Amino acid sequence: MRILQSCVAALALVPAPILAAADRHPSPGFDTEGYLVACSSRTLDVPLQTPMLQLCVSKARELCNMGREIQSEGDCLADVTSWLEQDGARIESTYREASEQAEAPSAFADLWPQADCSTTQVAGLNATELCAYQTALLKWFKLRVVERHQSNRNR
Repeated sequence: MRILQSCVAALALVPAPILAAADRHPSPGFDTEGYLVACSSRTLDVPLQTPMLQLCVSKARELCNMGREIQSEGDCLADVTSWLEQDGARIESTYREASEQAEAPSAFADLWPQADCSTTQVAGLNATELCAYQTALLKWFKLRVVERHQSNRNR
């Protein structure tokens, strides 16, 4: 019986150091960059790849906000915007013609929203954040299509 009591007492003391360590190293929340890399890399080169990529981006923002308990929606939007810009730069450095093709007028220009982002209002976000996000998102969509097309051509 004494052995059993000793074991229970020892087990009761184990979580205390673990909880103390967890307090010193808070959870980073959600890995926005990791999610965007994983999700976008699994999107196939199909006619509906842009809506699928949009789902990756919107889900990343949503999960980031949930991970941060929606305390800093602007931070999550900034994280996503930063990743879109970095991935766009990666595509441009890999495929030199991607930038030219992304900037060229498109037969599908009416599919890209051209709203004036400076007049768009979203609670908790300013126009600068929204414009940076919209600009990065639209350019990234175009660059991803060019990247997929070029990578399939090189196979």
